[in-house]
Amino acid sequence: MNLKAMRRTTIILLILSIIIYSIQILLFDDPRTTFFYILQDLAFMPITIAFATLMVGEVLNWREKNERKEKTRMLTSTFFTEIGAILAHYTLSMTQEDDFLHLVARNGGHIDNMTEDEIIQKLEHHKIKVKLNKEGYEKARNLILSNQTNLLVISSNPLILEHEYFTEMLWGVFHLIDEFRLRGEWEALSPTDIAHLNADFAKVLRLMLINWIGNSEYLAKNYPAFYNVAFNKLDY
Repeated sequence: MNLKAMRRTTIILLILSIIIYSIQILLFDDPRTTFFYILQDLAFMPITIAFATLMVGEVLNWREKNERKEKTRMLTSTFFTEIGAILAHYTLSMTQEDDFLHLVARNGGHIDNMTEDEIIQKLEHHKIKVKLNKEGYEKARNLILSNQTNLLVISSNPLILEHEYFTEMLWGVFHLIDEFRLRGEWEALSPTDIAHLNADFAKVLRLMLINWIGNSEYLAKNYPAFYNVAFNKLDY
């Protein structure tokens, strides 16, 4: 409805109200009572408007928040199906002694006797030990460098700023890109370089698994085909 139509409707409603009140005064010959109820209705009107405004605002904010959440979930799903699941698979292959990490990769947020928040909290404090080897390093390096454009497209979406873990994870992956450019291929790495990269990979793996916990349930429920693709790439 445009502004002109809204004004016309408002005028018609006001005229209709005046006509009804006039009929009431003519029929019952009691203008005092009529004016009393008019003032009573006017006194209550600000409360009605305030209540309606708050309720409508809350509903709109809730819908907007859910829409943003849905779009962010799609971003995380794209990351995992195209890059993240494979990168996590390569990194997990270099943490074979850590059963908890593999359990999270296989089950997401569904681990017996643990809620999603408890799993995430444990991951945040879990000591992850990545031991890079030539095969895993070169595979991860080639994967990330060949997907720089996809990563830039995902990171350019302003919605990810509302998703702290996902944003931090992407910055961790971009840091790996800088490290790859600085340190080069496996043969050029010194023991100090490898120790530094072990820590960088461990940080990215932690954040990928934290994101995977929420994203796996979303994919399994809404896009089971994508979930199967991501899980098959991630499972080790």
